[in-house]
Amino acid sequence: MDALILGYQRAFPKTPLAVGCLLVADGPVPGVQALRELVADRAHDFPPLTHRIASAGRGRPVWVADPDFDPARHVHEYRLPAESGLAGLREAVGRLSAVEISLDAPPWQLWLLHGPRRDGFTLLYRASHVWIDGTALNVLLEKLFGLSDPGSEREPLRVSRDRRPGPRAVCRAAAHSLGWLTRTSTIGPLSAAPTGYPHHTWLEVDLARLRAISRAYEVTVNDVFLAALAGALRAWPRPGSDRPGRLRGQMHAAMPVSTRRAAERDHMSNYLTTVRIALPYGEALVHRRVEAIHRQTVRHKRGGTPGVAERLFLWTIPAPLRPAVLSTGIMSHVFALTASNPGGLSGPLEILGRRVTAAVPTPPLPAGQRLAVLLGGLDGQACIGFTMDGSVRDGARLPELVEAELDALEAAAGLRHGPVRSPAETMCSADLVATMPMDSSVADLADTRVRCRSIPSRAARSSSGPDTPSGTVSASSSSRLYSSSRAAASPHVPARFTSQTSPLPT
Repeated sequence: MDALILGYQRAFPKTPLAVGCLLVADGPVPGVQALRELVADRAHDFPPLTHRIASAGRGRPVWVADPDFDPARHVHEYRLPAESGLAGLREAVGRLSAVEISLDAPPWQLWLLHGPRRDGFTLLYRASHVWIDGTALNVLLEKLFGLSDPGSEREPLRVSRDRRPGPRAVCRAAAHSLGWLTRTSTIGPLSAAPTGYPHHTWLEVDLARLRAISRAYEVTVNDVFLAALAGALRAWPRPGSDRPGRLRGQMHAAMPVSTRRAAERDHMSNYLTTVRIALPYGEALVHRRVEAIHRQTVRHKRGGTPGVAERLFLWTIPAPLRPAVLSTGIMSHVFALTASNPGGLSGPLEILGRRVTAAVPTPPLPAGQRLAVLLGGLDGQACIGFTMDGSVRDGARLPELVEAELDALEAAAGLRHGPVRSPAETMCSADLVATMPMDSSVADLADTRVRCRSIPSRAARSSSGPDTPSGTVSASSSSRLYSSSRAAASPHVPARFTSQTSPLPT
């Protein structure tokens, strides 16, 4: 897989395929030289930080220690304009995400961002996807910023069972792989020609809340994540554009799946495959969207060898053409977007004695694609990161629509009681958030919901009914839009979504 992604990156050097994470910390801003000294110290204990790519013959890449490794080449600082706020932070992340990562040195960057918070600071870590996948990114960040106390423990890493597909599984996969020949449907916001310039936004949500929804429907957190995304995509097009009834065929997402085994826990490499998920965009009822997603993920898990069909499809393509297939319009005909869930970071994490309070994923966006969504976070605080191409229209609405879907899932399951709010009220909250100063606390951001005028919803019905339509928002929502402040403590005991060992994200 490293060689495949390397071929893509060399074919399209101006479109960096990078995995990344935005770390939010409390306390005074450290000096960039102190950060470089920290990196040098951690690189001594974790040598993969010093590795660069080399060729072992026949173009096969290998990773070797760089004798000229210098933290100053990798650790930088970036100053945001004064009073730029969250909009400035998102713009800076997008601008830095377009910076090329050299493959002639260890392929990663660490950016210290000045200005977005008065009571803390933010770090952006980026690494070439040629080197690591999302699971390895979590391991690396825990090596860099985890507490060095020998008594500290990490959550078990999600790994794949060591199992090869049998003849029956291969036959089923061969039949299933024919589905890749069908073209995916898409929607208006994702239909414009891509520009190649990424934009980022995010939504924070308590992990305990996602766990409660998954238990209510007897599915996994990953199923809830995909179902909420499908509902948000359904509500995304504006009235008069391509509504769900006009969509022909199915809308498909690429879902990366870990194939990492226990012995490969700390390997900085790519251990993944991709499965094709049909998002139930045309289904009007939230519980049926969950059921449709769950049927597919169960099928992919069956036998413990997910992604066999997808690998058969990919490896029938001649090797020289694979990078082009991965990055051109061919794959945009197969996938409308990417949705992944590699799991979250295990804390506590700290940066030179300053506690990390939030982790925001910045998912990679391949050339020719328009949307990538990733579920990550830190301990009990989950975060959904969105990377969108500059051509995407009305992208700022997508996180709030996902939040509305989570509320609708809760209402349909009887988890929430009280007034039901319309999407218009949610948009009112987002508009207030966009005008607030950057140093606003999470409580301030949440308080904007109270200040919004209640707008009666024609579709409002009993919050415990099984057929709650999408797009309704609970008045007691615990998600936060675009928040980079410290997360409020959850009243629930945080559950871990990295504790499962299934090869599919849970």
